Amino acid sequence: MKSDARPRTLPRRRKPSLAARVKPFWILMLVLLVLVAVGGAWLARSPWFRVARVGIDVPLASPVSDERVRAAAAIAPDANVWLLNGGAIRKRIEAIPYVDRATVHRGQFPQPFVELSITVRRPTACVRAGDREVTIDASSRVLQPGCAAPTVARIDAGPAKLPLPGGTVADPDVGRLLADARTLADANLALRSLGRDRFGGLEAVDVTGVVLKFGDDADLAKKASLVAPVRAGIGTKRPVRAIDLRSPGTPTVEFR
Repeated sequence: MKSDARPRTLPRRRKPSLAARVKPFWILMLVLLVLVAVGGAWLARSPWFRVARVGIDVPLASPVSDERVRAAAAIAPDANVWLLNGGAIRKRIEAIPYVDRATVHRGQFPQPFVELSITVRRPTACVRAGDREVTIDASSRVLQPGCAAPTVARIDAGPAKLPLPGGTVADPDVGRLLADARTLADANLALRSLGRDRFGGLEAVDVTGVVLKFGDDADLAKKASLVAPVRAGIGTKRPVRAIDLRSPGTPTVEFR
């Protein structure tokens, strides 16, 4: 008589879970975490890493003082030199209108220190709009109220809105006037002022007081190149009041 009994399959032993394996050591792990936290807090407050010196390097005759850089950096006297946010310090310093770039360097020996250095922006023009006048650099950033450099060109921006120091002049017509000023500078024309006439044409006054009427600025470089030949042809016998270049093929001269 045959038996129908089949061999029993023994239950497979399950591999213990990670939680089960770690459970006997949880107290030890908790103690280690507490020790790490306490050690980290002690290191953060340790006098070994406390800033002992903040050095500041600014260019000669800089419009930004050491004190202003120090105040903007806002480094607390008990700060840990390695926990300082260098990027945030740099951004605060670069928010000073005249600052172009700031660098932050940290070190430990002989005592924990921070070295701050800056490069500064230079005035390239003064812009007037309504009753306000500001000094700007080559990127149209407003450096300060008023005109800080009397020898640079004064731009008449008409009804444009001018931002506060640290902002950038975004008015498109002011941007076009500044581009025209650069074109005229490339033509070796030193200007006292630049703006629009009542018809919207470009008009400048050079450093000798002669009015230069350019009209449409689409071909400004060509018109600017005619100023020197026209003046050379006039000579110095009669004082010139204005040179009209609105028709570059037939420039005209107005005498005083």
